[in-house]
Amino acid sequence: MKIFISHSSRDRDMCIKLCDILMEKGHIVFDASVNNFDVGKSIFEVIKTELSDADVFIAIITENFVNSSWAQAELSSVMFSTDSIHILPVVVGDVFVPDFLRGITFIKVNDPEEVTEAVLKGISQLSVDKESSTLLQKRDAVPSRKNDLEEKIGLLKEALIDNQLTLVCGAGISRDSSIPDWNELLVNILNEAFFKENLNIPQSKVLAEDLISLMPQSNLILGKYLRLVLKDDFEKVVQKHLYSYYNQDRDFESSMMVQGQEIINYALETNMMKAIVELARPKRRGKCLESIITFNFDDLIECALSKNNIEYCPIWKEGQIYGMDALPIFHVHGFLPNQREIDSPNLVFSEEAYHSQFIDPYSWSNLIQLNTFSANICLFVGLSLSDPNLRRLLDISWRRNQRCKHYIIMRKAPQKNRTNEIATMLFEQDANSLGLNVIWCSDFSEIPIILSSIAT
Repeated sequence: MKIFISHSSRDRDMCIKLCDILMEKGHIVFDASVNNFDVGKSIFEVIKTELSDADVFIAIITENFVNSSWAQAELSSVMFSTDSIHILPVVVGDVFVPDFLRGITFIKVNDPEEVTEAVLKGISQLSVDKESSTLLQKRDAVPSRKNDLEEKIGLLKEALIDNQLTLVCGAGISRDSSIPDWNELLVNILNEAFFKENLNIPQSKVLAEDLISLMPQSNLILGKYLRLVLKDDFEKVVQKHLYSYYNQDRDFESSMMVQGQEIINYALETNMMKAIVELARPKRRGKCLESIITFNFDDLIECALSKNNIEYCPIWKEGQIYGMDALPIFHVHGFLPNQREIDSPNLVFSEEAYHSQFIDPYSWSNLIQLNTFSANICLFVGLSLSDPNLRRLLDISWRRNQRCKHYIIMRKAPQKNRTNEIATMLFEQDANSLGLNVIWCSDFSEIPIILSSIAT
């Protein structure tokens, strides 16, 4: 067999012994830290060639491996390889196993001295028949993990009972509610801005939609334009369009009340809102959520909690305090409740507002996030991890702790082709590098079910 061994340079001594014994057994072994390279030859090209020719890729996963960018690059290379290859991870000691490797069965040893024997046993059970190989080998040749989802839910349950769980919410939690998504909100506000400027543009809604599609990376720039045009009316206009559908539903509900029919506030009765309420509800065996961090302006969560008589306190600016029995809800991008005005909503809607938050290390929102990421177990829902400031804060927290203790629920694209498979692994790898474990689901409707299972 042709074997490629990947490991941290700090574990070189451990792997020299492994290389020697494998070669004694007649295998062809490549190890970048052991093999000699011809003068003038690119090490990257050599590694690429050796990976493409290898039958087995062995990853010696230690704490050093997890923290090695070089080892991670080798692992990524084999994941994206066009050739089929057996992947044999060997986990040494009590070390975090990256989520993107959890679909592959791996060998677990407690001591470095056990590595060689474990590898020999694993190799003996692997087939070299490349016709039957796949990108990710899910064989019974090595011990498999217990149900991964069940394990993660169990850990989140413990955090909830210990009052150490924070729910971090993005726009996705409002997916089934009456709150418009970001693009729809921008379109509606842009239409009003065009009208205010007396542009007399026919089909202005179409223009707004086209403008957003042409500038998907520049929504904050459009936000800056809207602030300039709408001036003092900006927050009122945002408020109006943020709750336009919600208030239409409430008007309908009021008419039903007049007619003596049962009132159902559908925005507050979505499965997602119900699940969040159950997470926030105090438990017999412990407290409830330690806190909620939301990147949304709306007060949908507050309304749902209020309806269920759960005490809470929205926080959207520096200096606010809350009672010990109240669940704090931190609106780190500002707060704009429905049908009432508040002092300094602090909306992060425009480019300059976002930059102000980004560059100020002592802003209350940055400090809240950093402290929470460091002290609590966080569950991210309705977020895509594309926000640069959030990524920066997660990275800082990860560098301080080097433990992957947070979780994010994501919808997995159907694994119809290799591109989707690679995209999934790439996202997991990225999330792990920020300290997040991924909980995959096949449909958005599964997310409330997962949240409810944590709450029960």
